[in-house]
Amino acid sequence: MADEHGFLGIPTKTFDEGGRRQLISLLREGLSPESRVCEIGCGCLRVAYWLIQLLEPGGYCGIEPHKGRVEWGRTSLFNADLLEIKKPRFHHNADFDTSVFGGKFDFFLAGSIWTHCSKAHIQTMLDGFVAHTVPDAVFLVSYLAARSDDEDYMGSVWVGTSHESNEAGIVRHKLSWIEDECARRGLVAEEVTGPAFDAQTWLRVRRRNAAPRVERIED
Repeated sequence: MADEHGFLGIPTKTFDEGGRRQLISLLREGLSPESRVCEIGCGCLRVAYWLIQLLEPGGYCGIEPHKGRVEWGRTSLFNADLLEIKKPRFHHNADFDTSVFGGKFDFFLAGSIWTHCSKAHIQTMLDGFVAHTVPDAVFLVSYLAARSDDEDYMGSVWVGTSHESNEAGIVRHKLSWIEDECARRGLVAEEVTGPAFDAQTWLRVRRRNAAPRVERIED
């Protein structure tokens, strides 16, 4: 894909590893073949490659404004027969509107999305999580923590390559701000022990009183 299309929006050297790490992290949170997953910012489908094969037909939905990247992944990573069987659904809205798929999800996934988006974008995703998931759902999201006020991104636009830009970039957000926004919605956010992928950290977001999907063993 990279040879044919250039920069894919993710590090090419960790394409396979990054996809597998995200799958493994979801499995640790209780992902099963029966789960319904909404991936926000699915890009060229490096995680979808694993999820679509694991999940039952109709279990995977992906939002990605860059239509080209989705098509690159569909043609490079999948055969038509598998896609016909598994029936993944994609939507290309740039507003992170998760209502477009209907129904309720067990998992939201946003890998390397909060490292590019604004605080308003994050608020929209949290609102979507509250509205469009089951009571014990998990939102697994990677981020880079702001280490000072200067690093805390206060802009209103997406930073990095997209369907509208070829300019790279990343942003950071304060964990305390994320925790406050979650609390306003009856949610809790906690960092997951260990690295996520591509030098980022996982956050687990869930409803405050939700029972965990799996019994976690502390290190």
